[in-house]
Amino acid sequence: PTLSTKTKKKQLYEKYDPSSLISPYRKPLYPITNLTFTSTDHEVLIKQILSKPFKIPIPNYKGPTGFCKLGVRRAGSRQALHDPFEDGALVLYSPPVLSAHEKLSEKDIQPVHVVVDPILSNILRPHQREGVKFMYDCVTGGQIDDSYGCIMADEMGLGKTLQCIALLW
Repeated sequence: PTLSTKTKKKQLYEKYDPSSLISPYRKPLYPITNLTFTSTDHEVLIKQILSKPFKIPIPNYKGPTGFCKLGVRRAGSRQALHDPFEDGALVLYSPPVLSAHEKLSEKDIQPVHVVVDPILSNILRPHQREGVKFMYDCVTGGQIDDSYGCIMADEMGLGKTLQCIALLW
């Protein structure tokens, strides 16, 4: 008669000897339960740093003047969040010029400038500004029809993280 799979496994388990797997060349590891850990100066420093409240690392940053929250629409006509005609403004999208008739007929759908926050755009280097514009075009489908997205790949230290933050901000 043939044995069931459970019976075969049980027989193999009964024959199993864990001492046969111990290496003769190395001592076995000590269990962690016997060790006592003390906090080091480094751990104390980390606890002190993490216990402080978060502070924005940009010097003299006052924050938004109004109490605008994300996801809340502003009342009134649509307008760009930042001045697109300011010196050094990073404009990601400029709307087409509409005639007076188009402005009156499409009040709710008027496109506006998309401008990166001046605090961020002043920090960006020229190649990063170009990269943010390129990513905006890719994400909005402006580079290739029906393709929305891009992959960030470049050498270390060229500011990929800052470009992504500028795009999301």
